[in-house]
Amino acid sequence: MTNTLNLLLLVGASMSVAIGYWGPDLPPGPYCGKRGTRQCCNDRQDSCSHEILSTLCYCDQFCNRSRVHDDCCPDYEEVCLGISPPPNPITKPCRYNNKFYPPGEKVKQGCNECECVIQSDRPEEVQWSCEQDVCLISEDVINGVNYGNEKWRAANYSEFYGKKLKDGIKYKLGTFPLTVETKRMGSIRYDKNIAYPSEFDCRTKWRDYISPVIDQGWCGSDWAVTIATVVSDRFAIQSNGMEKILLSPQTLLSCNRRYQRGCDGGHIDAAWNYVREDGLLDDNCFPYEAKVTKCPVKPKSDNLPIFCTPSVPERTTRYKVGPPGKLKKELDIMYDIMESGPVHAVMTVYQDFFHYRDGVYRHTRYGDNQLQGLHSVRIVGWGENRGDKYWIVANSWGREWGIDGYFHIARGENESGIESFVVTVLSDVINAKK
Repeated sequence: MTNTLNLLLLVGASMSVAIGYWGPDLPPGPYCGKRGTRQCCNDRQDSCSHEILSTLCYCDQFCNRSRVHDDCCPDYEEVCLGISPPPNPITKPCRYNNKFYPPGEKVKQGCNECECVIQSDRPEEVQWSCEQDVCLISEDVINGVNYGNEKWRAANYSEFYGKKLKDGIKYKLGTFPLTVETKRMGSIRYDKNIAYPSEFDCRTKWRDYISPVIDQGWCGSDWAVTIATVVSDRFAIQSNGMEKILLSPQTLLSCNRRYQRGCDGGHIDAAWNYVREDGLLDDNCFPYEAKVTKCPVKPKSDNLPIFCTPSVPERTTRYKVGPPGKLKKELDIMYDIMESGPVHAVMTVYQDFFHYRDGVYRHTRYGDNQLQGLHSVRIVGWGENRGDKYWIVANSWGREWGIDGYFHIARGENESGIESFVVTVLSDVINAKK
């Protein structure tokens, strides 16, 4: 006899007793206790039956021949054998924040979901069963950084509250590990014997040519956003403003599908190769949507679609670049930025970086240091703060994060690997102002 059935005693006008049952898997009875029918039968009598769930249950002795072949009606033991079903245990509710929740109800504690469940060995007792994932926002990081001796400050961003660290790593970053072939790319060396300024900012030198900070949303598209903005900046700079245009990260997200996984991440070598061979559309023509959409251009064709207005009348093809090169030394990176504009860098991100507010970032011991991911960013300049050298870097998490969407990170120390793989490229401009 199932323990999930609840017993209802119905007393009729004639004071005769009928037993009815109900439960999540059974229609209400009674069956053997139904008035006006044959109730309990000896031996095997197929007519001593009742309809239940499109089949028959029985009230004869034969139905109870063994538990393996138990096809008795739910109320057979009570009506025919006089065995009362065990009462359902009275289960206490779960409690959270001075509220009570019955079994099966769910609440969210931080970033983890908890369900009120009945204990298997003590059905009258309940407990919360909670996920155990690390949350993206950590009070330990905020307090450790802000009350420690770090040279940067941490903040609690409402956008990240209730999110898991593993989701932040996946959807706020997106750059896949570099392939062996990509790591072996030859480095460009300038070896210029010049005096470098202590401060330089592309936004100052090329005030109207630098792309704004883009919010990639909850889509692992940092690779697409960074490449599109670097190429945009360099088209404007290298054309002296003739081709000042904001190029579309959506082109890479939707059209560069080979070896790529859209919002689940992408390879930067495949992305740069796509820009070189196929080219990008502008953002007005193909706006960024933070999701993979249908590609509006034909494969194996670099023609500019008729629905896209070129920045200069002479342009008939999409916006392409030459072969990318790698910069590795601090001074070579500085020289390239100073001469040609922002560059694409890849860094390692840990939990503490998500909390950055301002100051010169260096990775700390606070928070989770196991989960990590690679992040594509755009270096636009450098500076110093009381002798503490730093890069000026555009992130892709919107302007509410960091310093109006930017952050400063230690320079000359390869902090978080930011100097280990830096990409420079020349844009394929049509012409330039003299």
